[in-house]
Amino acid sequence: MKSIFRVLLSKIFLFGILAVGQILFFVLFFTALGGIASEVYTFLTLFSLIAGIIVFERDSLNPAYKLLWMFAFAIFPVTSGLMYLATGRQVLSKGNHAHFENIVNLNIKQMPDDTKHMDFLEKKDSHLARSAAYLRAQANSPLYNNTQSTFFKTGDDFFVEFIKQLKQAKKSVFMEYFIINEEGTMWPHTLDILKQKAAEGLDIRIVYDCFGSLFTLPIDYDQMLQGFGIKSFGFNTIKPSVHFNDYLILNNRDHRKICVIDDEIGFTGGINFSDEYINLTSPFGVWKDSALMIKGPAVYGLTTTFLSMWQFLSEDKIDFESHIPTTSYPEYKDCLIQPYCDTPISPENVSEYAYFNIINNATKYVYITTPYLVIDNEMLTTLQLTSKSGVDVRIILPSIPDKWYVFMLTQSYYKPLLKAGVKIYEFAPGFIHSKMYVSDDTNAIIGSANMDYRSLYLHFENCCAFYGGEIVNDVKQDMLNTIAQCNEITIDNIKTNIFKRVFQLCMRIFAPLM
Repeated sequence: MKSIFRVLLSKIFLFGILAVGQILFFVLFFTALGGIASEVYTFLTLFSLIAGIIVFERDSLNPAYKLLWMFAFAIFPVTSGLMYLATGRQVLSKGNHAHFENIVNLNIKQMPDDTKHMDFLEKKDSHLARSAAYLRAQANSPLYNNTQSTFFKTGDDFFVEFIKQLKQAKKSVFMEYFIINEEGTMWPHTLDILKQKAAEGLDIRIVYDCFGSLFTLPIDYDQMLQGFGIKSFGFNTIKPSVHFNDYLILNNRDHRKICVIDDEIGFTGGINFSDEYINLTSPFGVWKDSALMIKGPAVYGLTTTFLSMWQFLSEDKIDFESHIPTTSYPEYKDCLIQPYCDTPISPENVSEYAYFNIINNATKYVYITTPYLVIDNEMLTTLQLTSKSGVDVRIILPSIPDKWYVFMLTQSYYKPLLKAGVKIYEFAPGFIHSKMYVSDDTNAIIGSANMDYRSLYLHFENCCAFYGGEIVNDVKQDMLNTIAQCNEITIDNIKTNIFKRVFQLCMRIFAPLM
């Protein structure tokens, strides 16, 4: 039943409904107006296209995204506008945009000075310094050192350490997750500890995405948590509103994965709170994911990301500086960490550009794991050019997908990538959900952002970039160990019939809707 509801609420299904509505309108329109119907309909089509041009001139959108919607405006001039407002707009409403921007600006003023870290990185590697400078300028994300980092190659390993640290919490626990599943073991076990900590007087705050958790939590779950003494907000609460602007944010998701304990310990990565993430259930075979724990100054980057969202939802006035970590780990002074976030209010596609930087800067190798490969032409060209330039480019993908249609679309990119020399691997035991990049033994990114249009253009995301340090090697070794469990894809084994190929090409047109 849940699978049926997911389909019914998908953008593709909604697009189909509006297409049927357009056809019905077309028939009734021509029946009612008779001889002048074609002229009036032509006028409506031109009006729709002109409106689209005006809108897209103001919106900073990928050209492929614009092309899809201009196609829709031409074919469905009446209903495409409704579709775009409901599911297509990248930006928030003016009110929400201004509110969030004010919070970000307040946060910027309280960020630490990282000039000495930038100078250190510049002397060490100017290419890495430019990548860090971009994230500092466009994502308001300073560099930190003296921070201990621990990499978890599976959700199982993460959860053991997470529970250990959660039980030791003394002051506060902040959590922001895309999916929370009240059934099973992972979340109920976590919630039991959180309820106990709340009863002890700790400041417990939880943000979850209402669409991500639509089929795993009751609609009023935030109120249930508040009954346990846990402060909570659902992002994009699904409820009727008389204000049209309240619906404009429904196209955005809070896809982040953040937990901060006592302002001193931070967890992030790709892992949500549902049993498949720790392999207690196996809907798609073995679930391969990753996470990391950081302790020390860099935790502040995760804390401010969470508190910015909290202030946006709650309108509380927050003293960010009171949450600066007090612990430091000087033995990790040469490993620089840069937690950063991405939001739909930014004119920059921060997550995608950070990925571009790590690919473009690679001189020896760049390894990537991602559950989805639904990429725009810029990313496709970047991967091809880097490989053709002699860099060892490897991409690890699932062999058992969670969404068959996205997997078919992913496979449509195999041939052009393989022809350029990119190596592609499918994880034989099941599903890859980790989102990681590593290059040249010097640079790694771990976080929540997938390689698809929604993550890179519409979602609230968070990642951590690492420059040097043992964790870079940990990520590389995990990738190599994962490749050993994969089937390598070659040109010879991607041959497909004409019907599948045509279907894939049609899916490419609608890739921004996936």
